[in-house]
Amino acid sequence: MAKIVQAVNAYGPKLDLHPTVGLERVSEWSAMRTGMNKSEVMMSMQEFGEAILYFAKDGTPVKLPGVGIFTPSIDREGNLSINFRADSALKKGLDTLSRYEGQMTNRQNVGIDNAKYKALWDADHPDDPLEI
Repeated sequence: MAKIVQAVNAYGPKLDLHPTVGLERVSEWSAMRTGMNKSEVMMSMQEFGEAILYFAKDGTPVKLPGVGIFTPSIDREGNLSINFRADSALKKGLDTLSRYEGQMTNRQNVGIDNAKYKALWDADHPDDPLEI
């Protein structure tokens, strides 16, 4: 018997993401908006990563307004990492479906319940009914 996670993976809404944008393209975009030249923007952005690491190594969280907070942490085995908590303004900028401008697969299935997932799954997989 199929599990609900299989039905959600098959029929649930998914964002159709474009390829990841890198430093080059973000720098071009930022340069257009700030009046800085692209190489200055690139250098500044690369320094953010170095600054975050520098302060994390000293046990100091870094807050970048509009971006978020980077905080050093340790797990019980002694593995160190940097946690990121997005700025509330950044999260609110994409907090509803109406704000999303990209493409989405299965948009019509946003908010459907498990019974609807079962109906969709069972119609396409009569030999493997969904167990909910």
